Amino acid sequence: MDLEFQGLSKRFGSVWANRDISLTVKPGTIVGLLGPNGAGKTTLLRQLVGLTRSTSGQIVIGGRTVVAGKQWVKETIAYLPQHPLALGDLTVEEAIRSSALLRGQPRQDASRNTEQLLEAFDLQALRHRQVAGLSGGEHRLVGIASVVVAPTPVLALDEPTNELDPLMRRRVWDFIDRLRNPDRIVLLVSHNVLEAERVLDRVLIMSHGQIRHDGHPHDLRGNAGDILTVSVTAPHDATRLAHDMGSITDRIYVHPPTLEFTAPRPEALTLLAAWLAEPGLISSVSVNEPSLEDAYLALRDSSEENTP
Repeated sequence: MDLEFQGLSKRFGSVWANRDISLTVKPGTIVGLLGPNGAGKTTLLRQLVGLTRSTSGQIVIGGRTVVAGKQWVKETIAYLPQHPLALGDLTVEEAIRSSALLRGQPRQDASRNTEQLLEAFDLQALRHRQVAGLSGGEHRLVGIASVVVAPTPVLALDEPTNELDPLMRRRVWDFIDRLRNPDRIVLLVSHNVLEAERVLDRVLIMSHGQIRHDGHPHDLRGNAGDILTVSVTAPHDATRLAHDMGSITDRIYVHPPTLEFTAPRPEALTLLAAWLAEPGLISSVSVNEPSLEDAYLALRDSSEENTP
């Protein structure tokens, strides 16, 4: 069943968290919501699950309008919030199993799925620990497990890998990838563009409460413009090179003796040619086509410049 946002808006006082969001998400897709802090991503997910009342517009799933508190909505959407879940008094095992039971899973299935997730997320040693006493990363894993233990037709995940170490982030992304199902929609907010790229079927970039880009991750690179990422090493100190950057003032990183920047291809190549023409100025150079993260940053900056 399709998920539709129809003219959805939310205003807090004089500030629009999001405004006139209209889009349709088909089952079988994992959709990433990307954008800077304050872009309206979390508000959109909270509107979806009924935690934030919309100022106007509506959300429709399978032809039915989402109304907060309705039982069918609870059975259709599972939500992982940014902040700790409200199961702190339970043990890890109890929290995960109880979440499955609350979504209507038979006791035997709930126990089996709980055991599988304890193993998948390396939580066996913590199974009898109280959730409230866990570290931030451990708490996050229990939250993810509590959401996916009984996957619903719509999963809304807000920063699922926040506070996780690199190994566990990879496990979680692999698990999210396996959640792809012809009858399921996964919406996720993430700031880790490079990691999210490997599981996403569709990217929505939000800025100032509106969608600035909507498409496949591979399309984002082309839509963001023709840019290059250049890294140069100077024999002594790359700080001097930074003075030659001219109008290139964004995404410059100086780590003596290395300087790295991302810029439109003509500007990058012109600057690089000038440096190479001066003997001994730089000792090594690498030039790379844009990653999804580079393209995202360029498109985000363009949106910021064109927004009143």
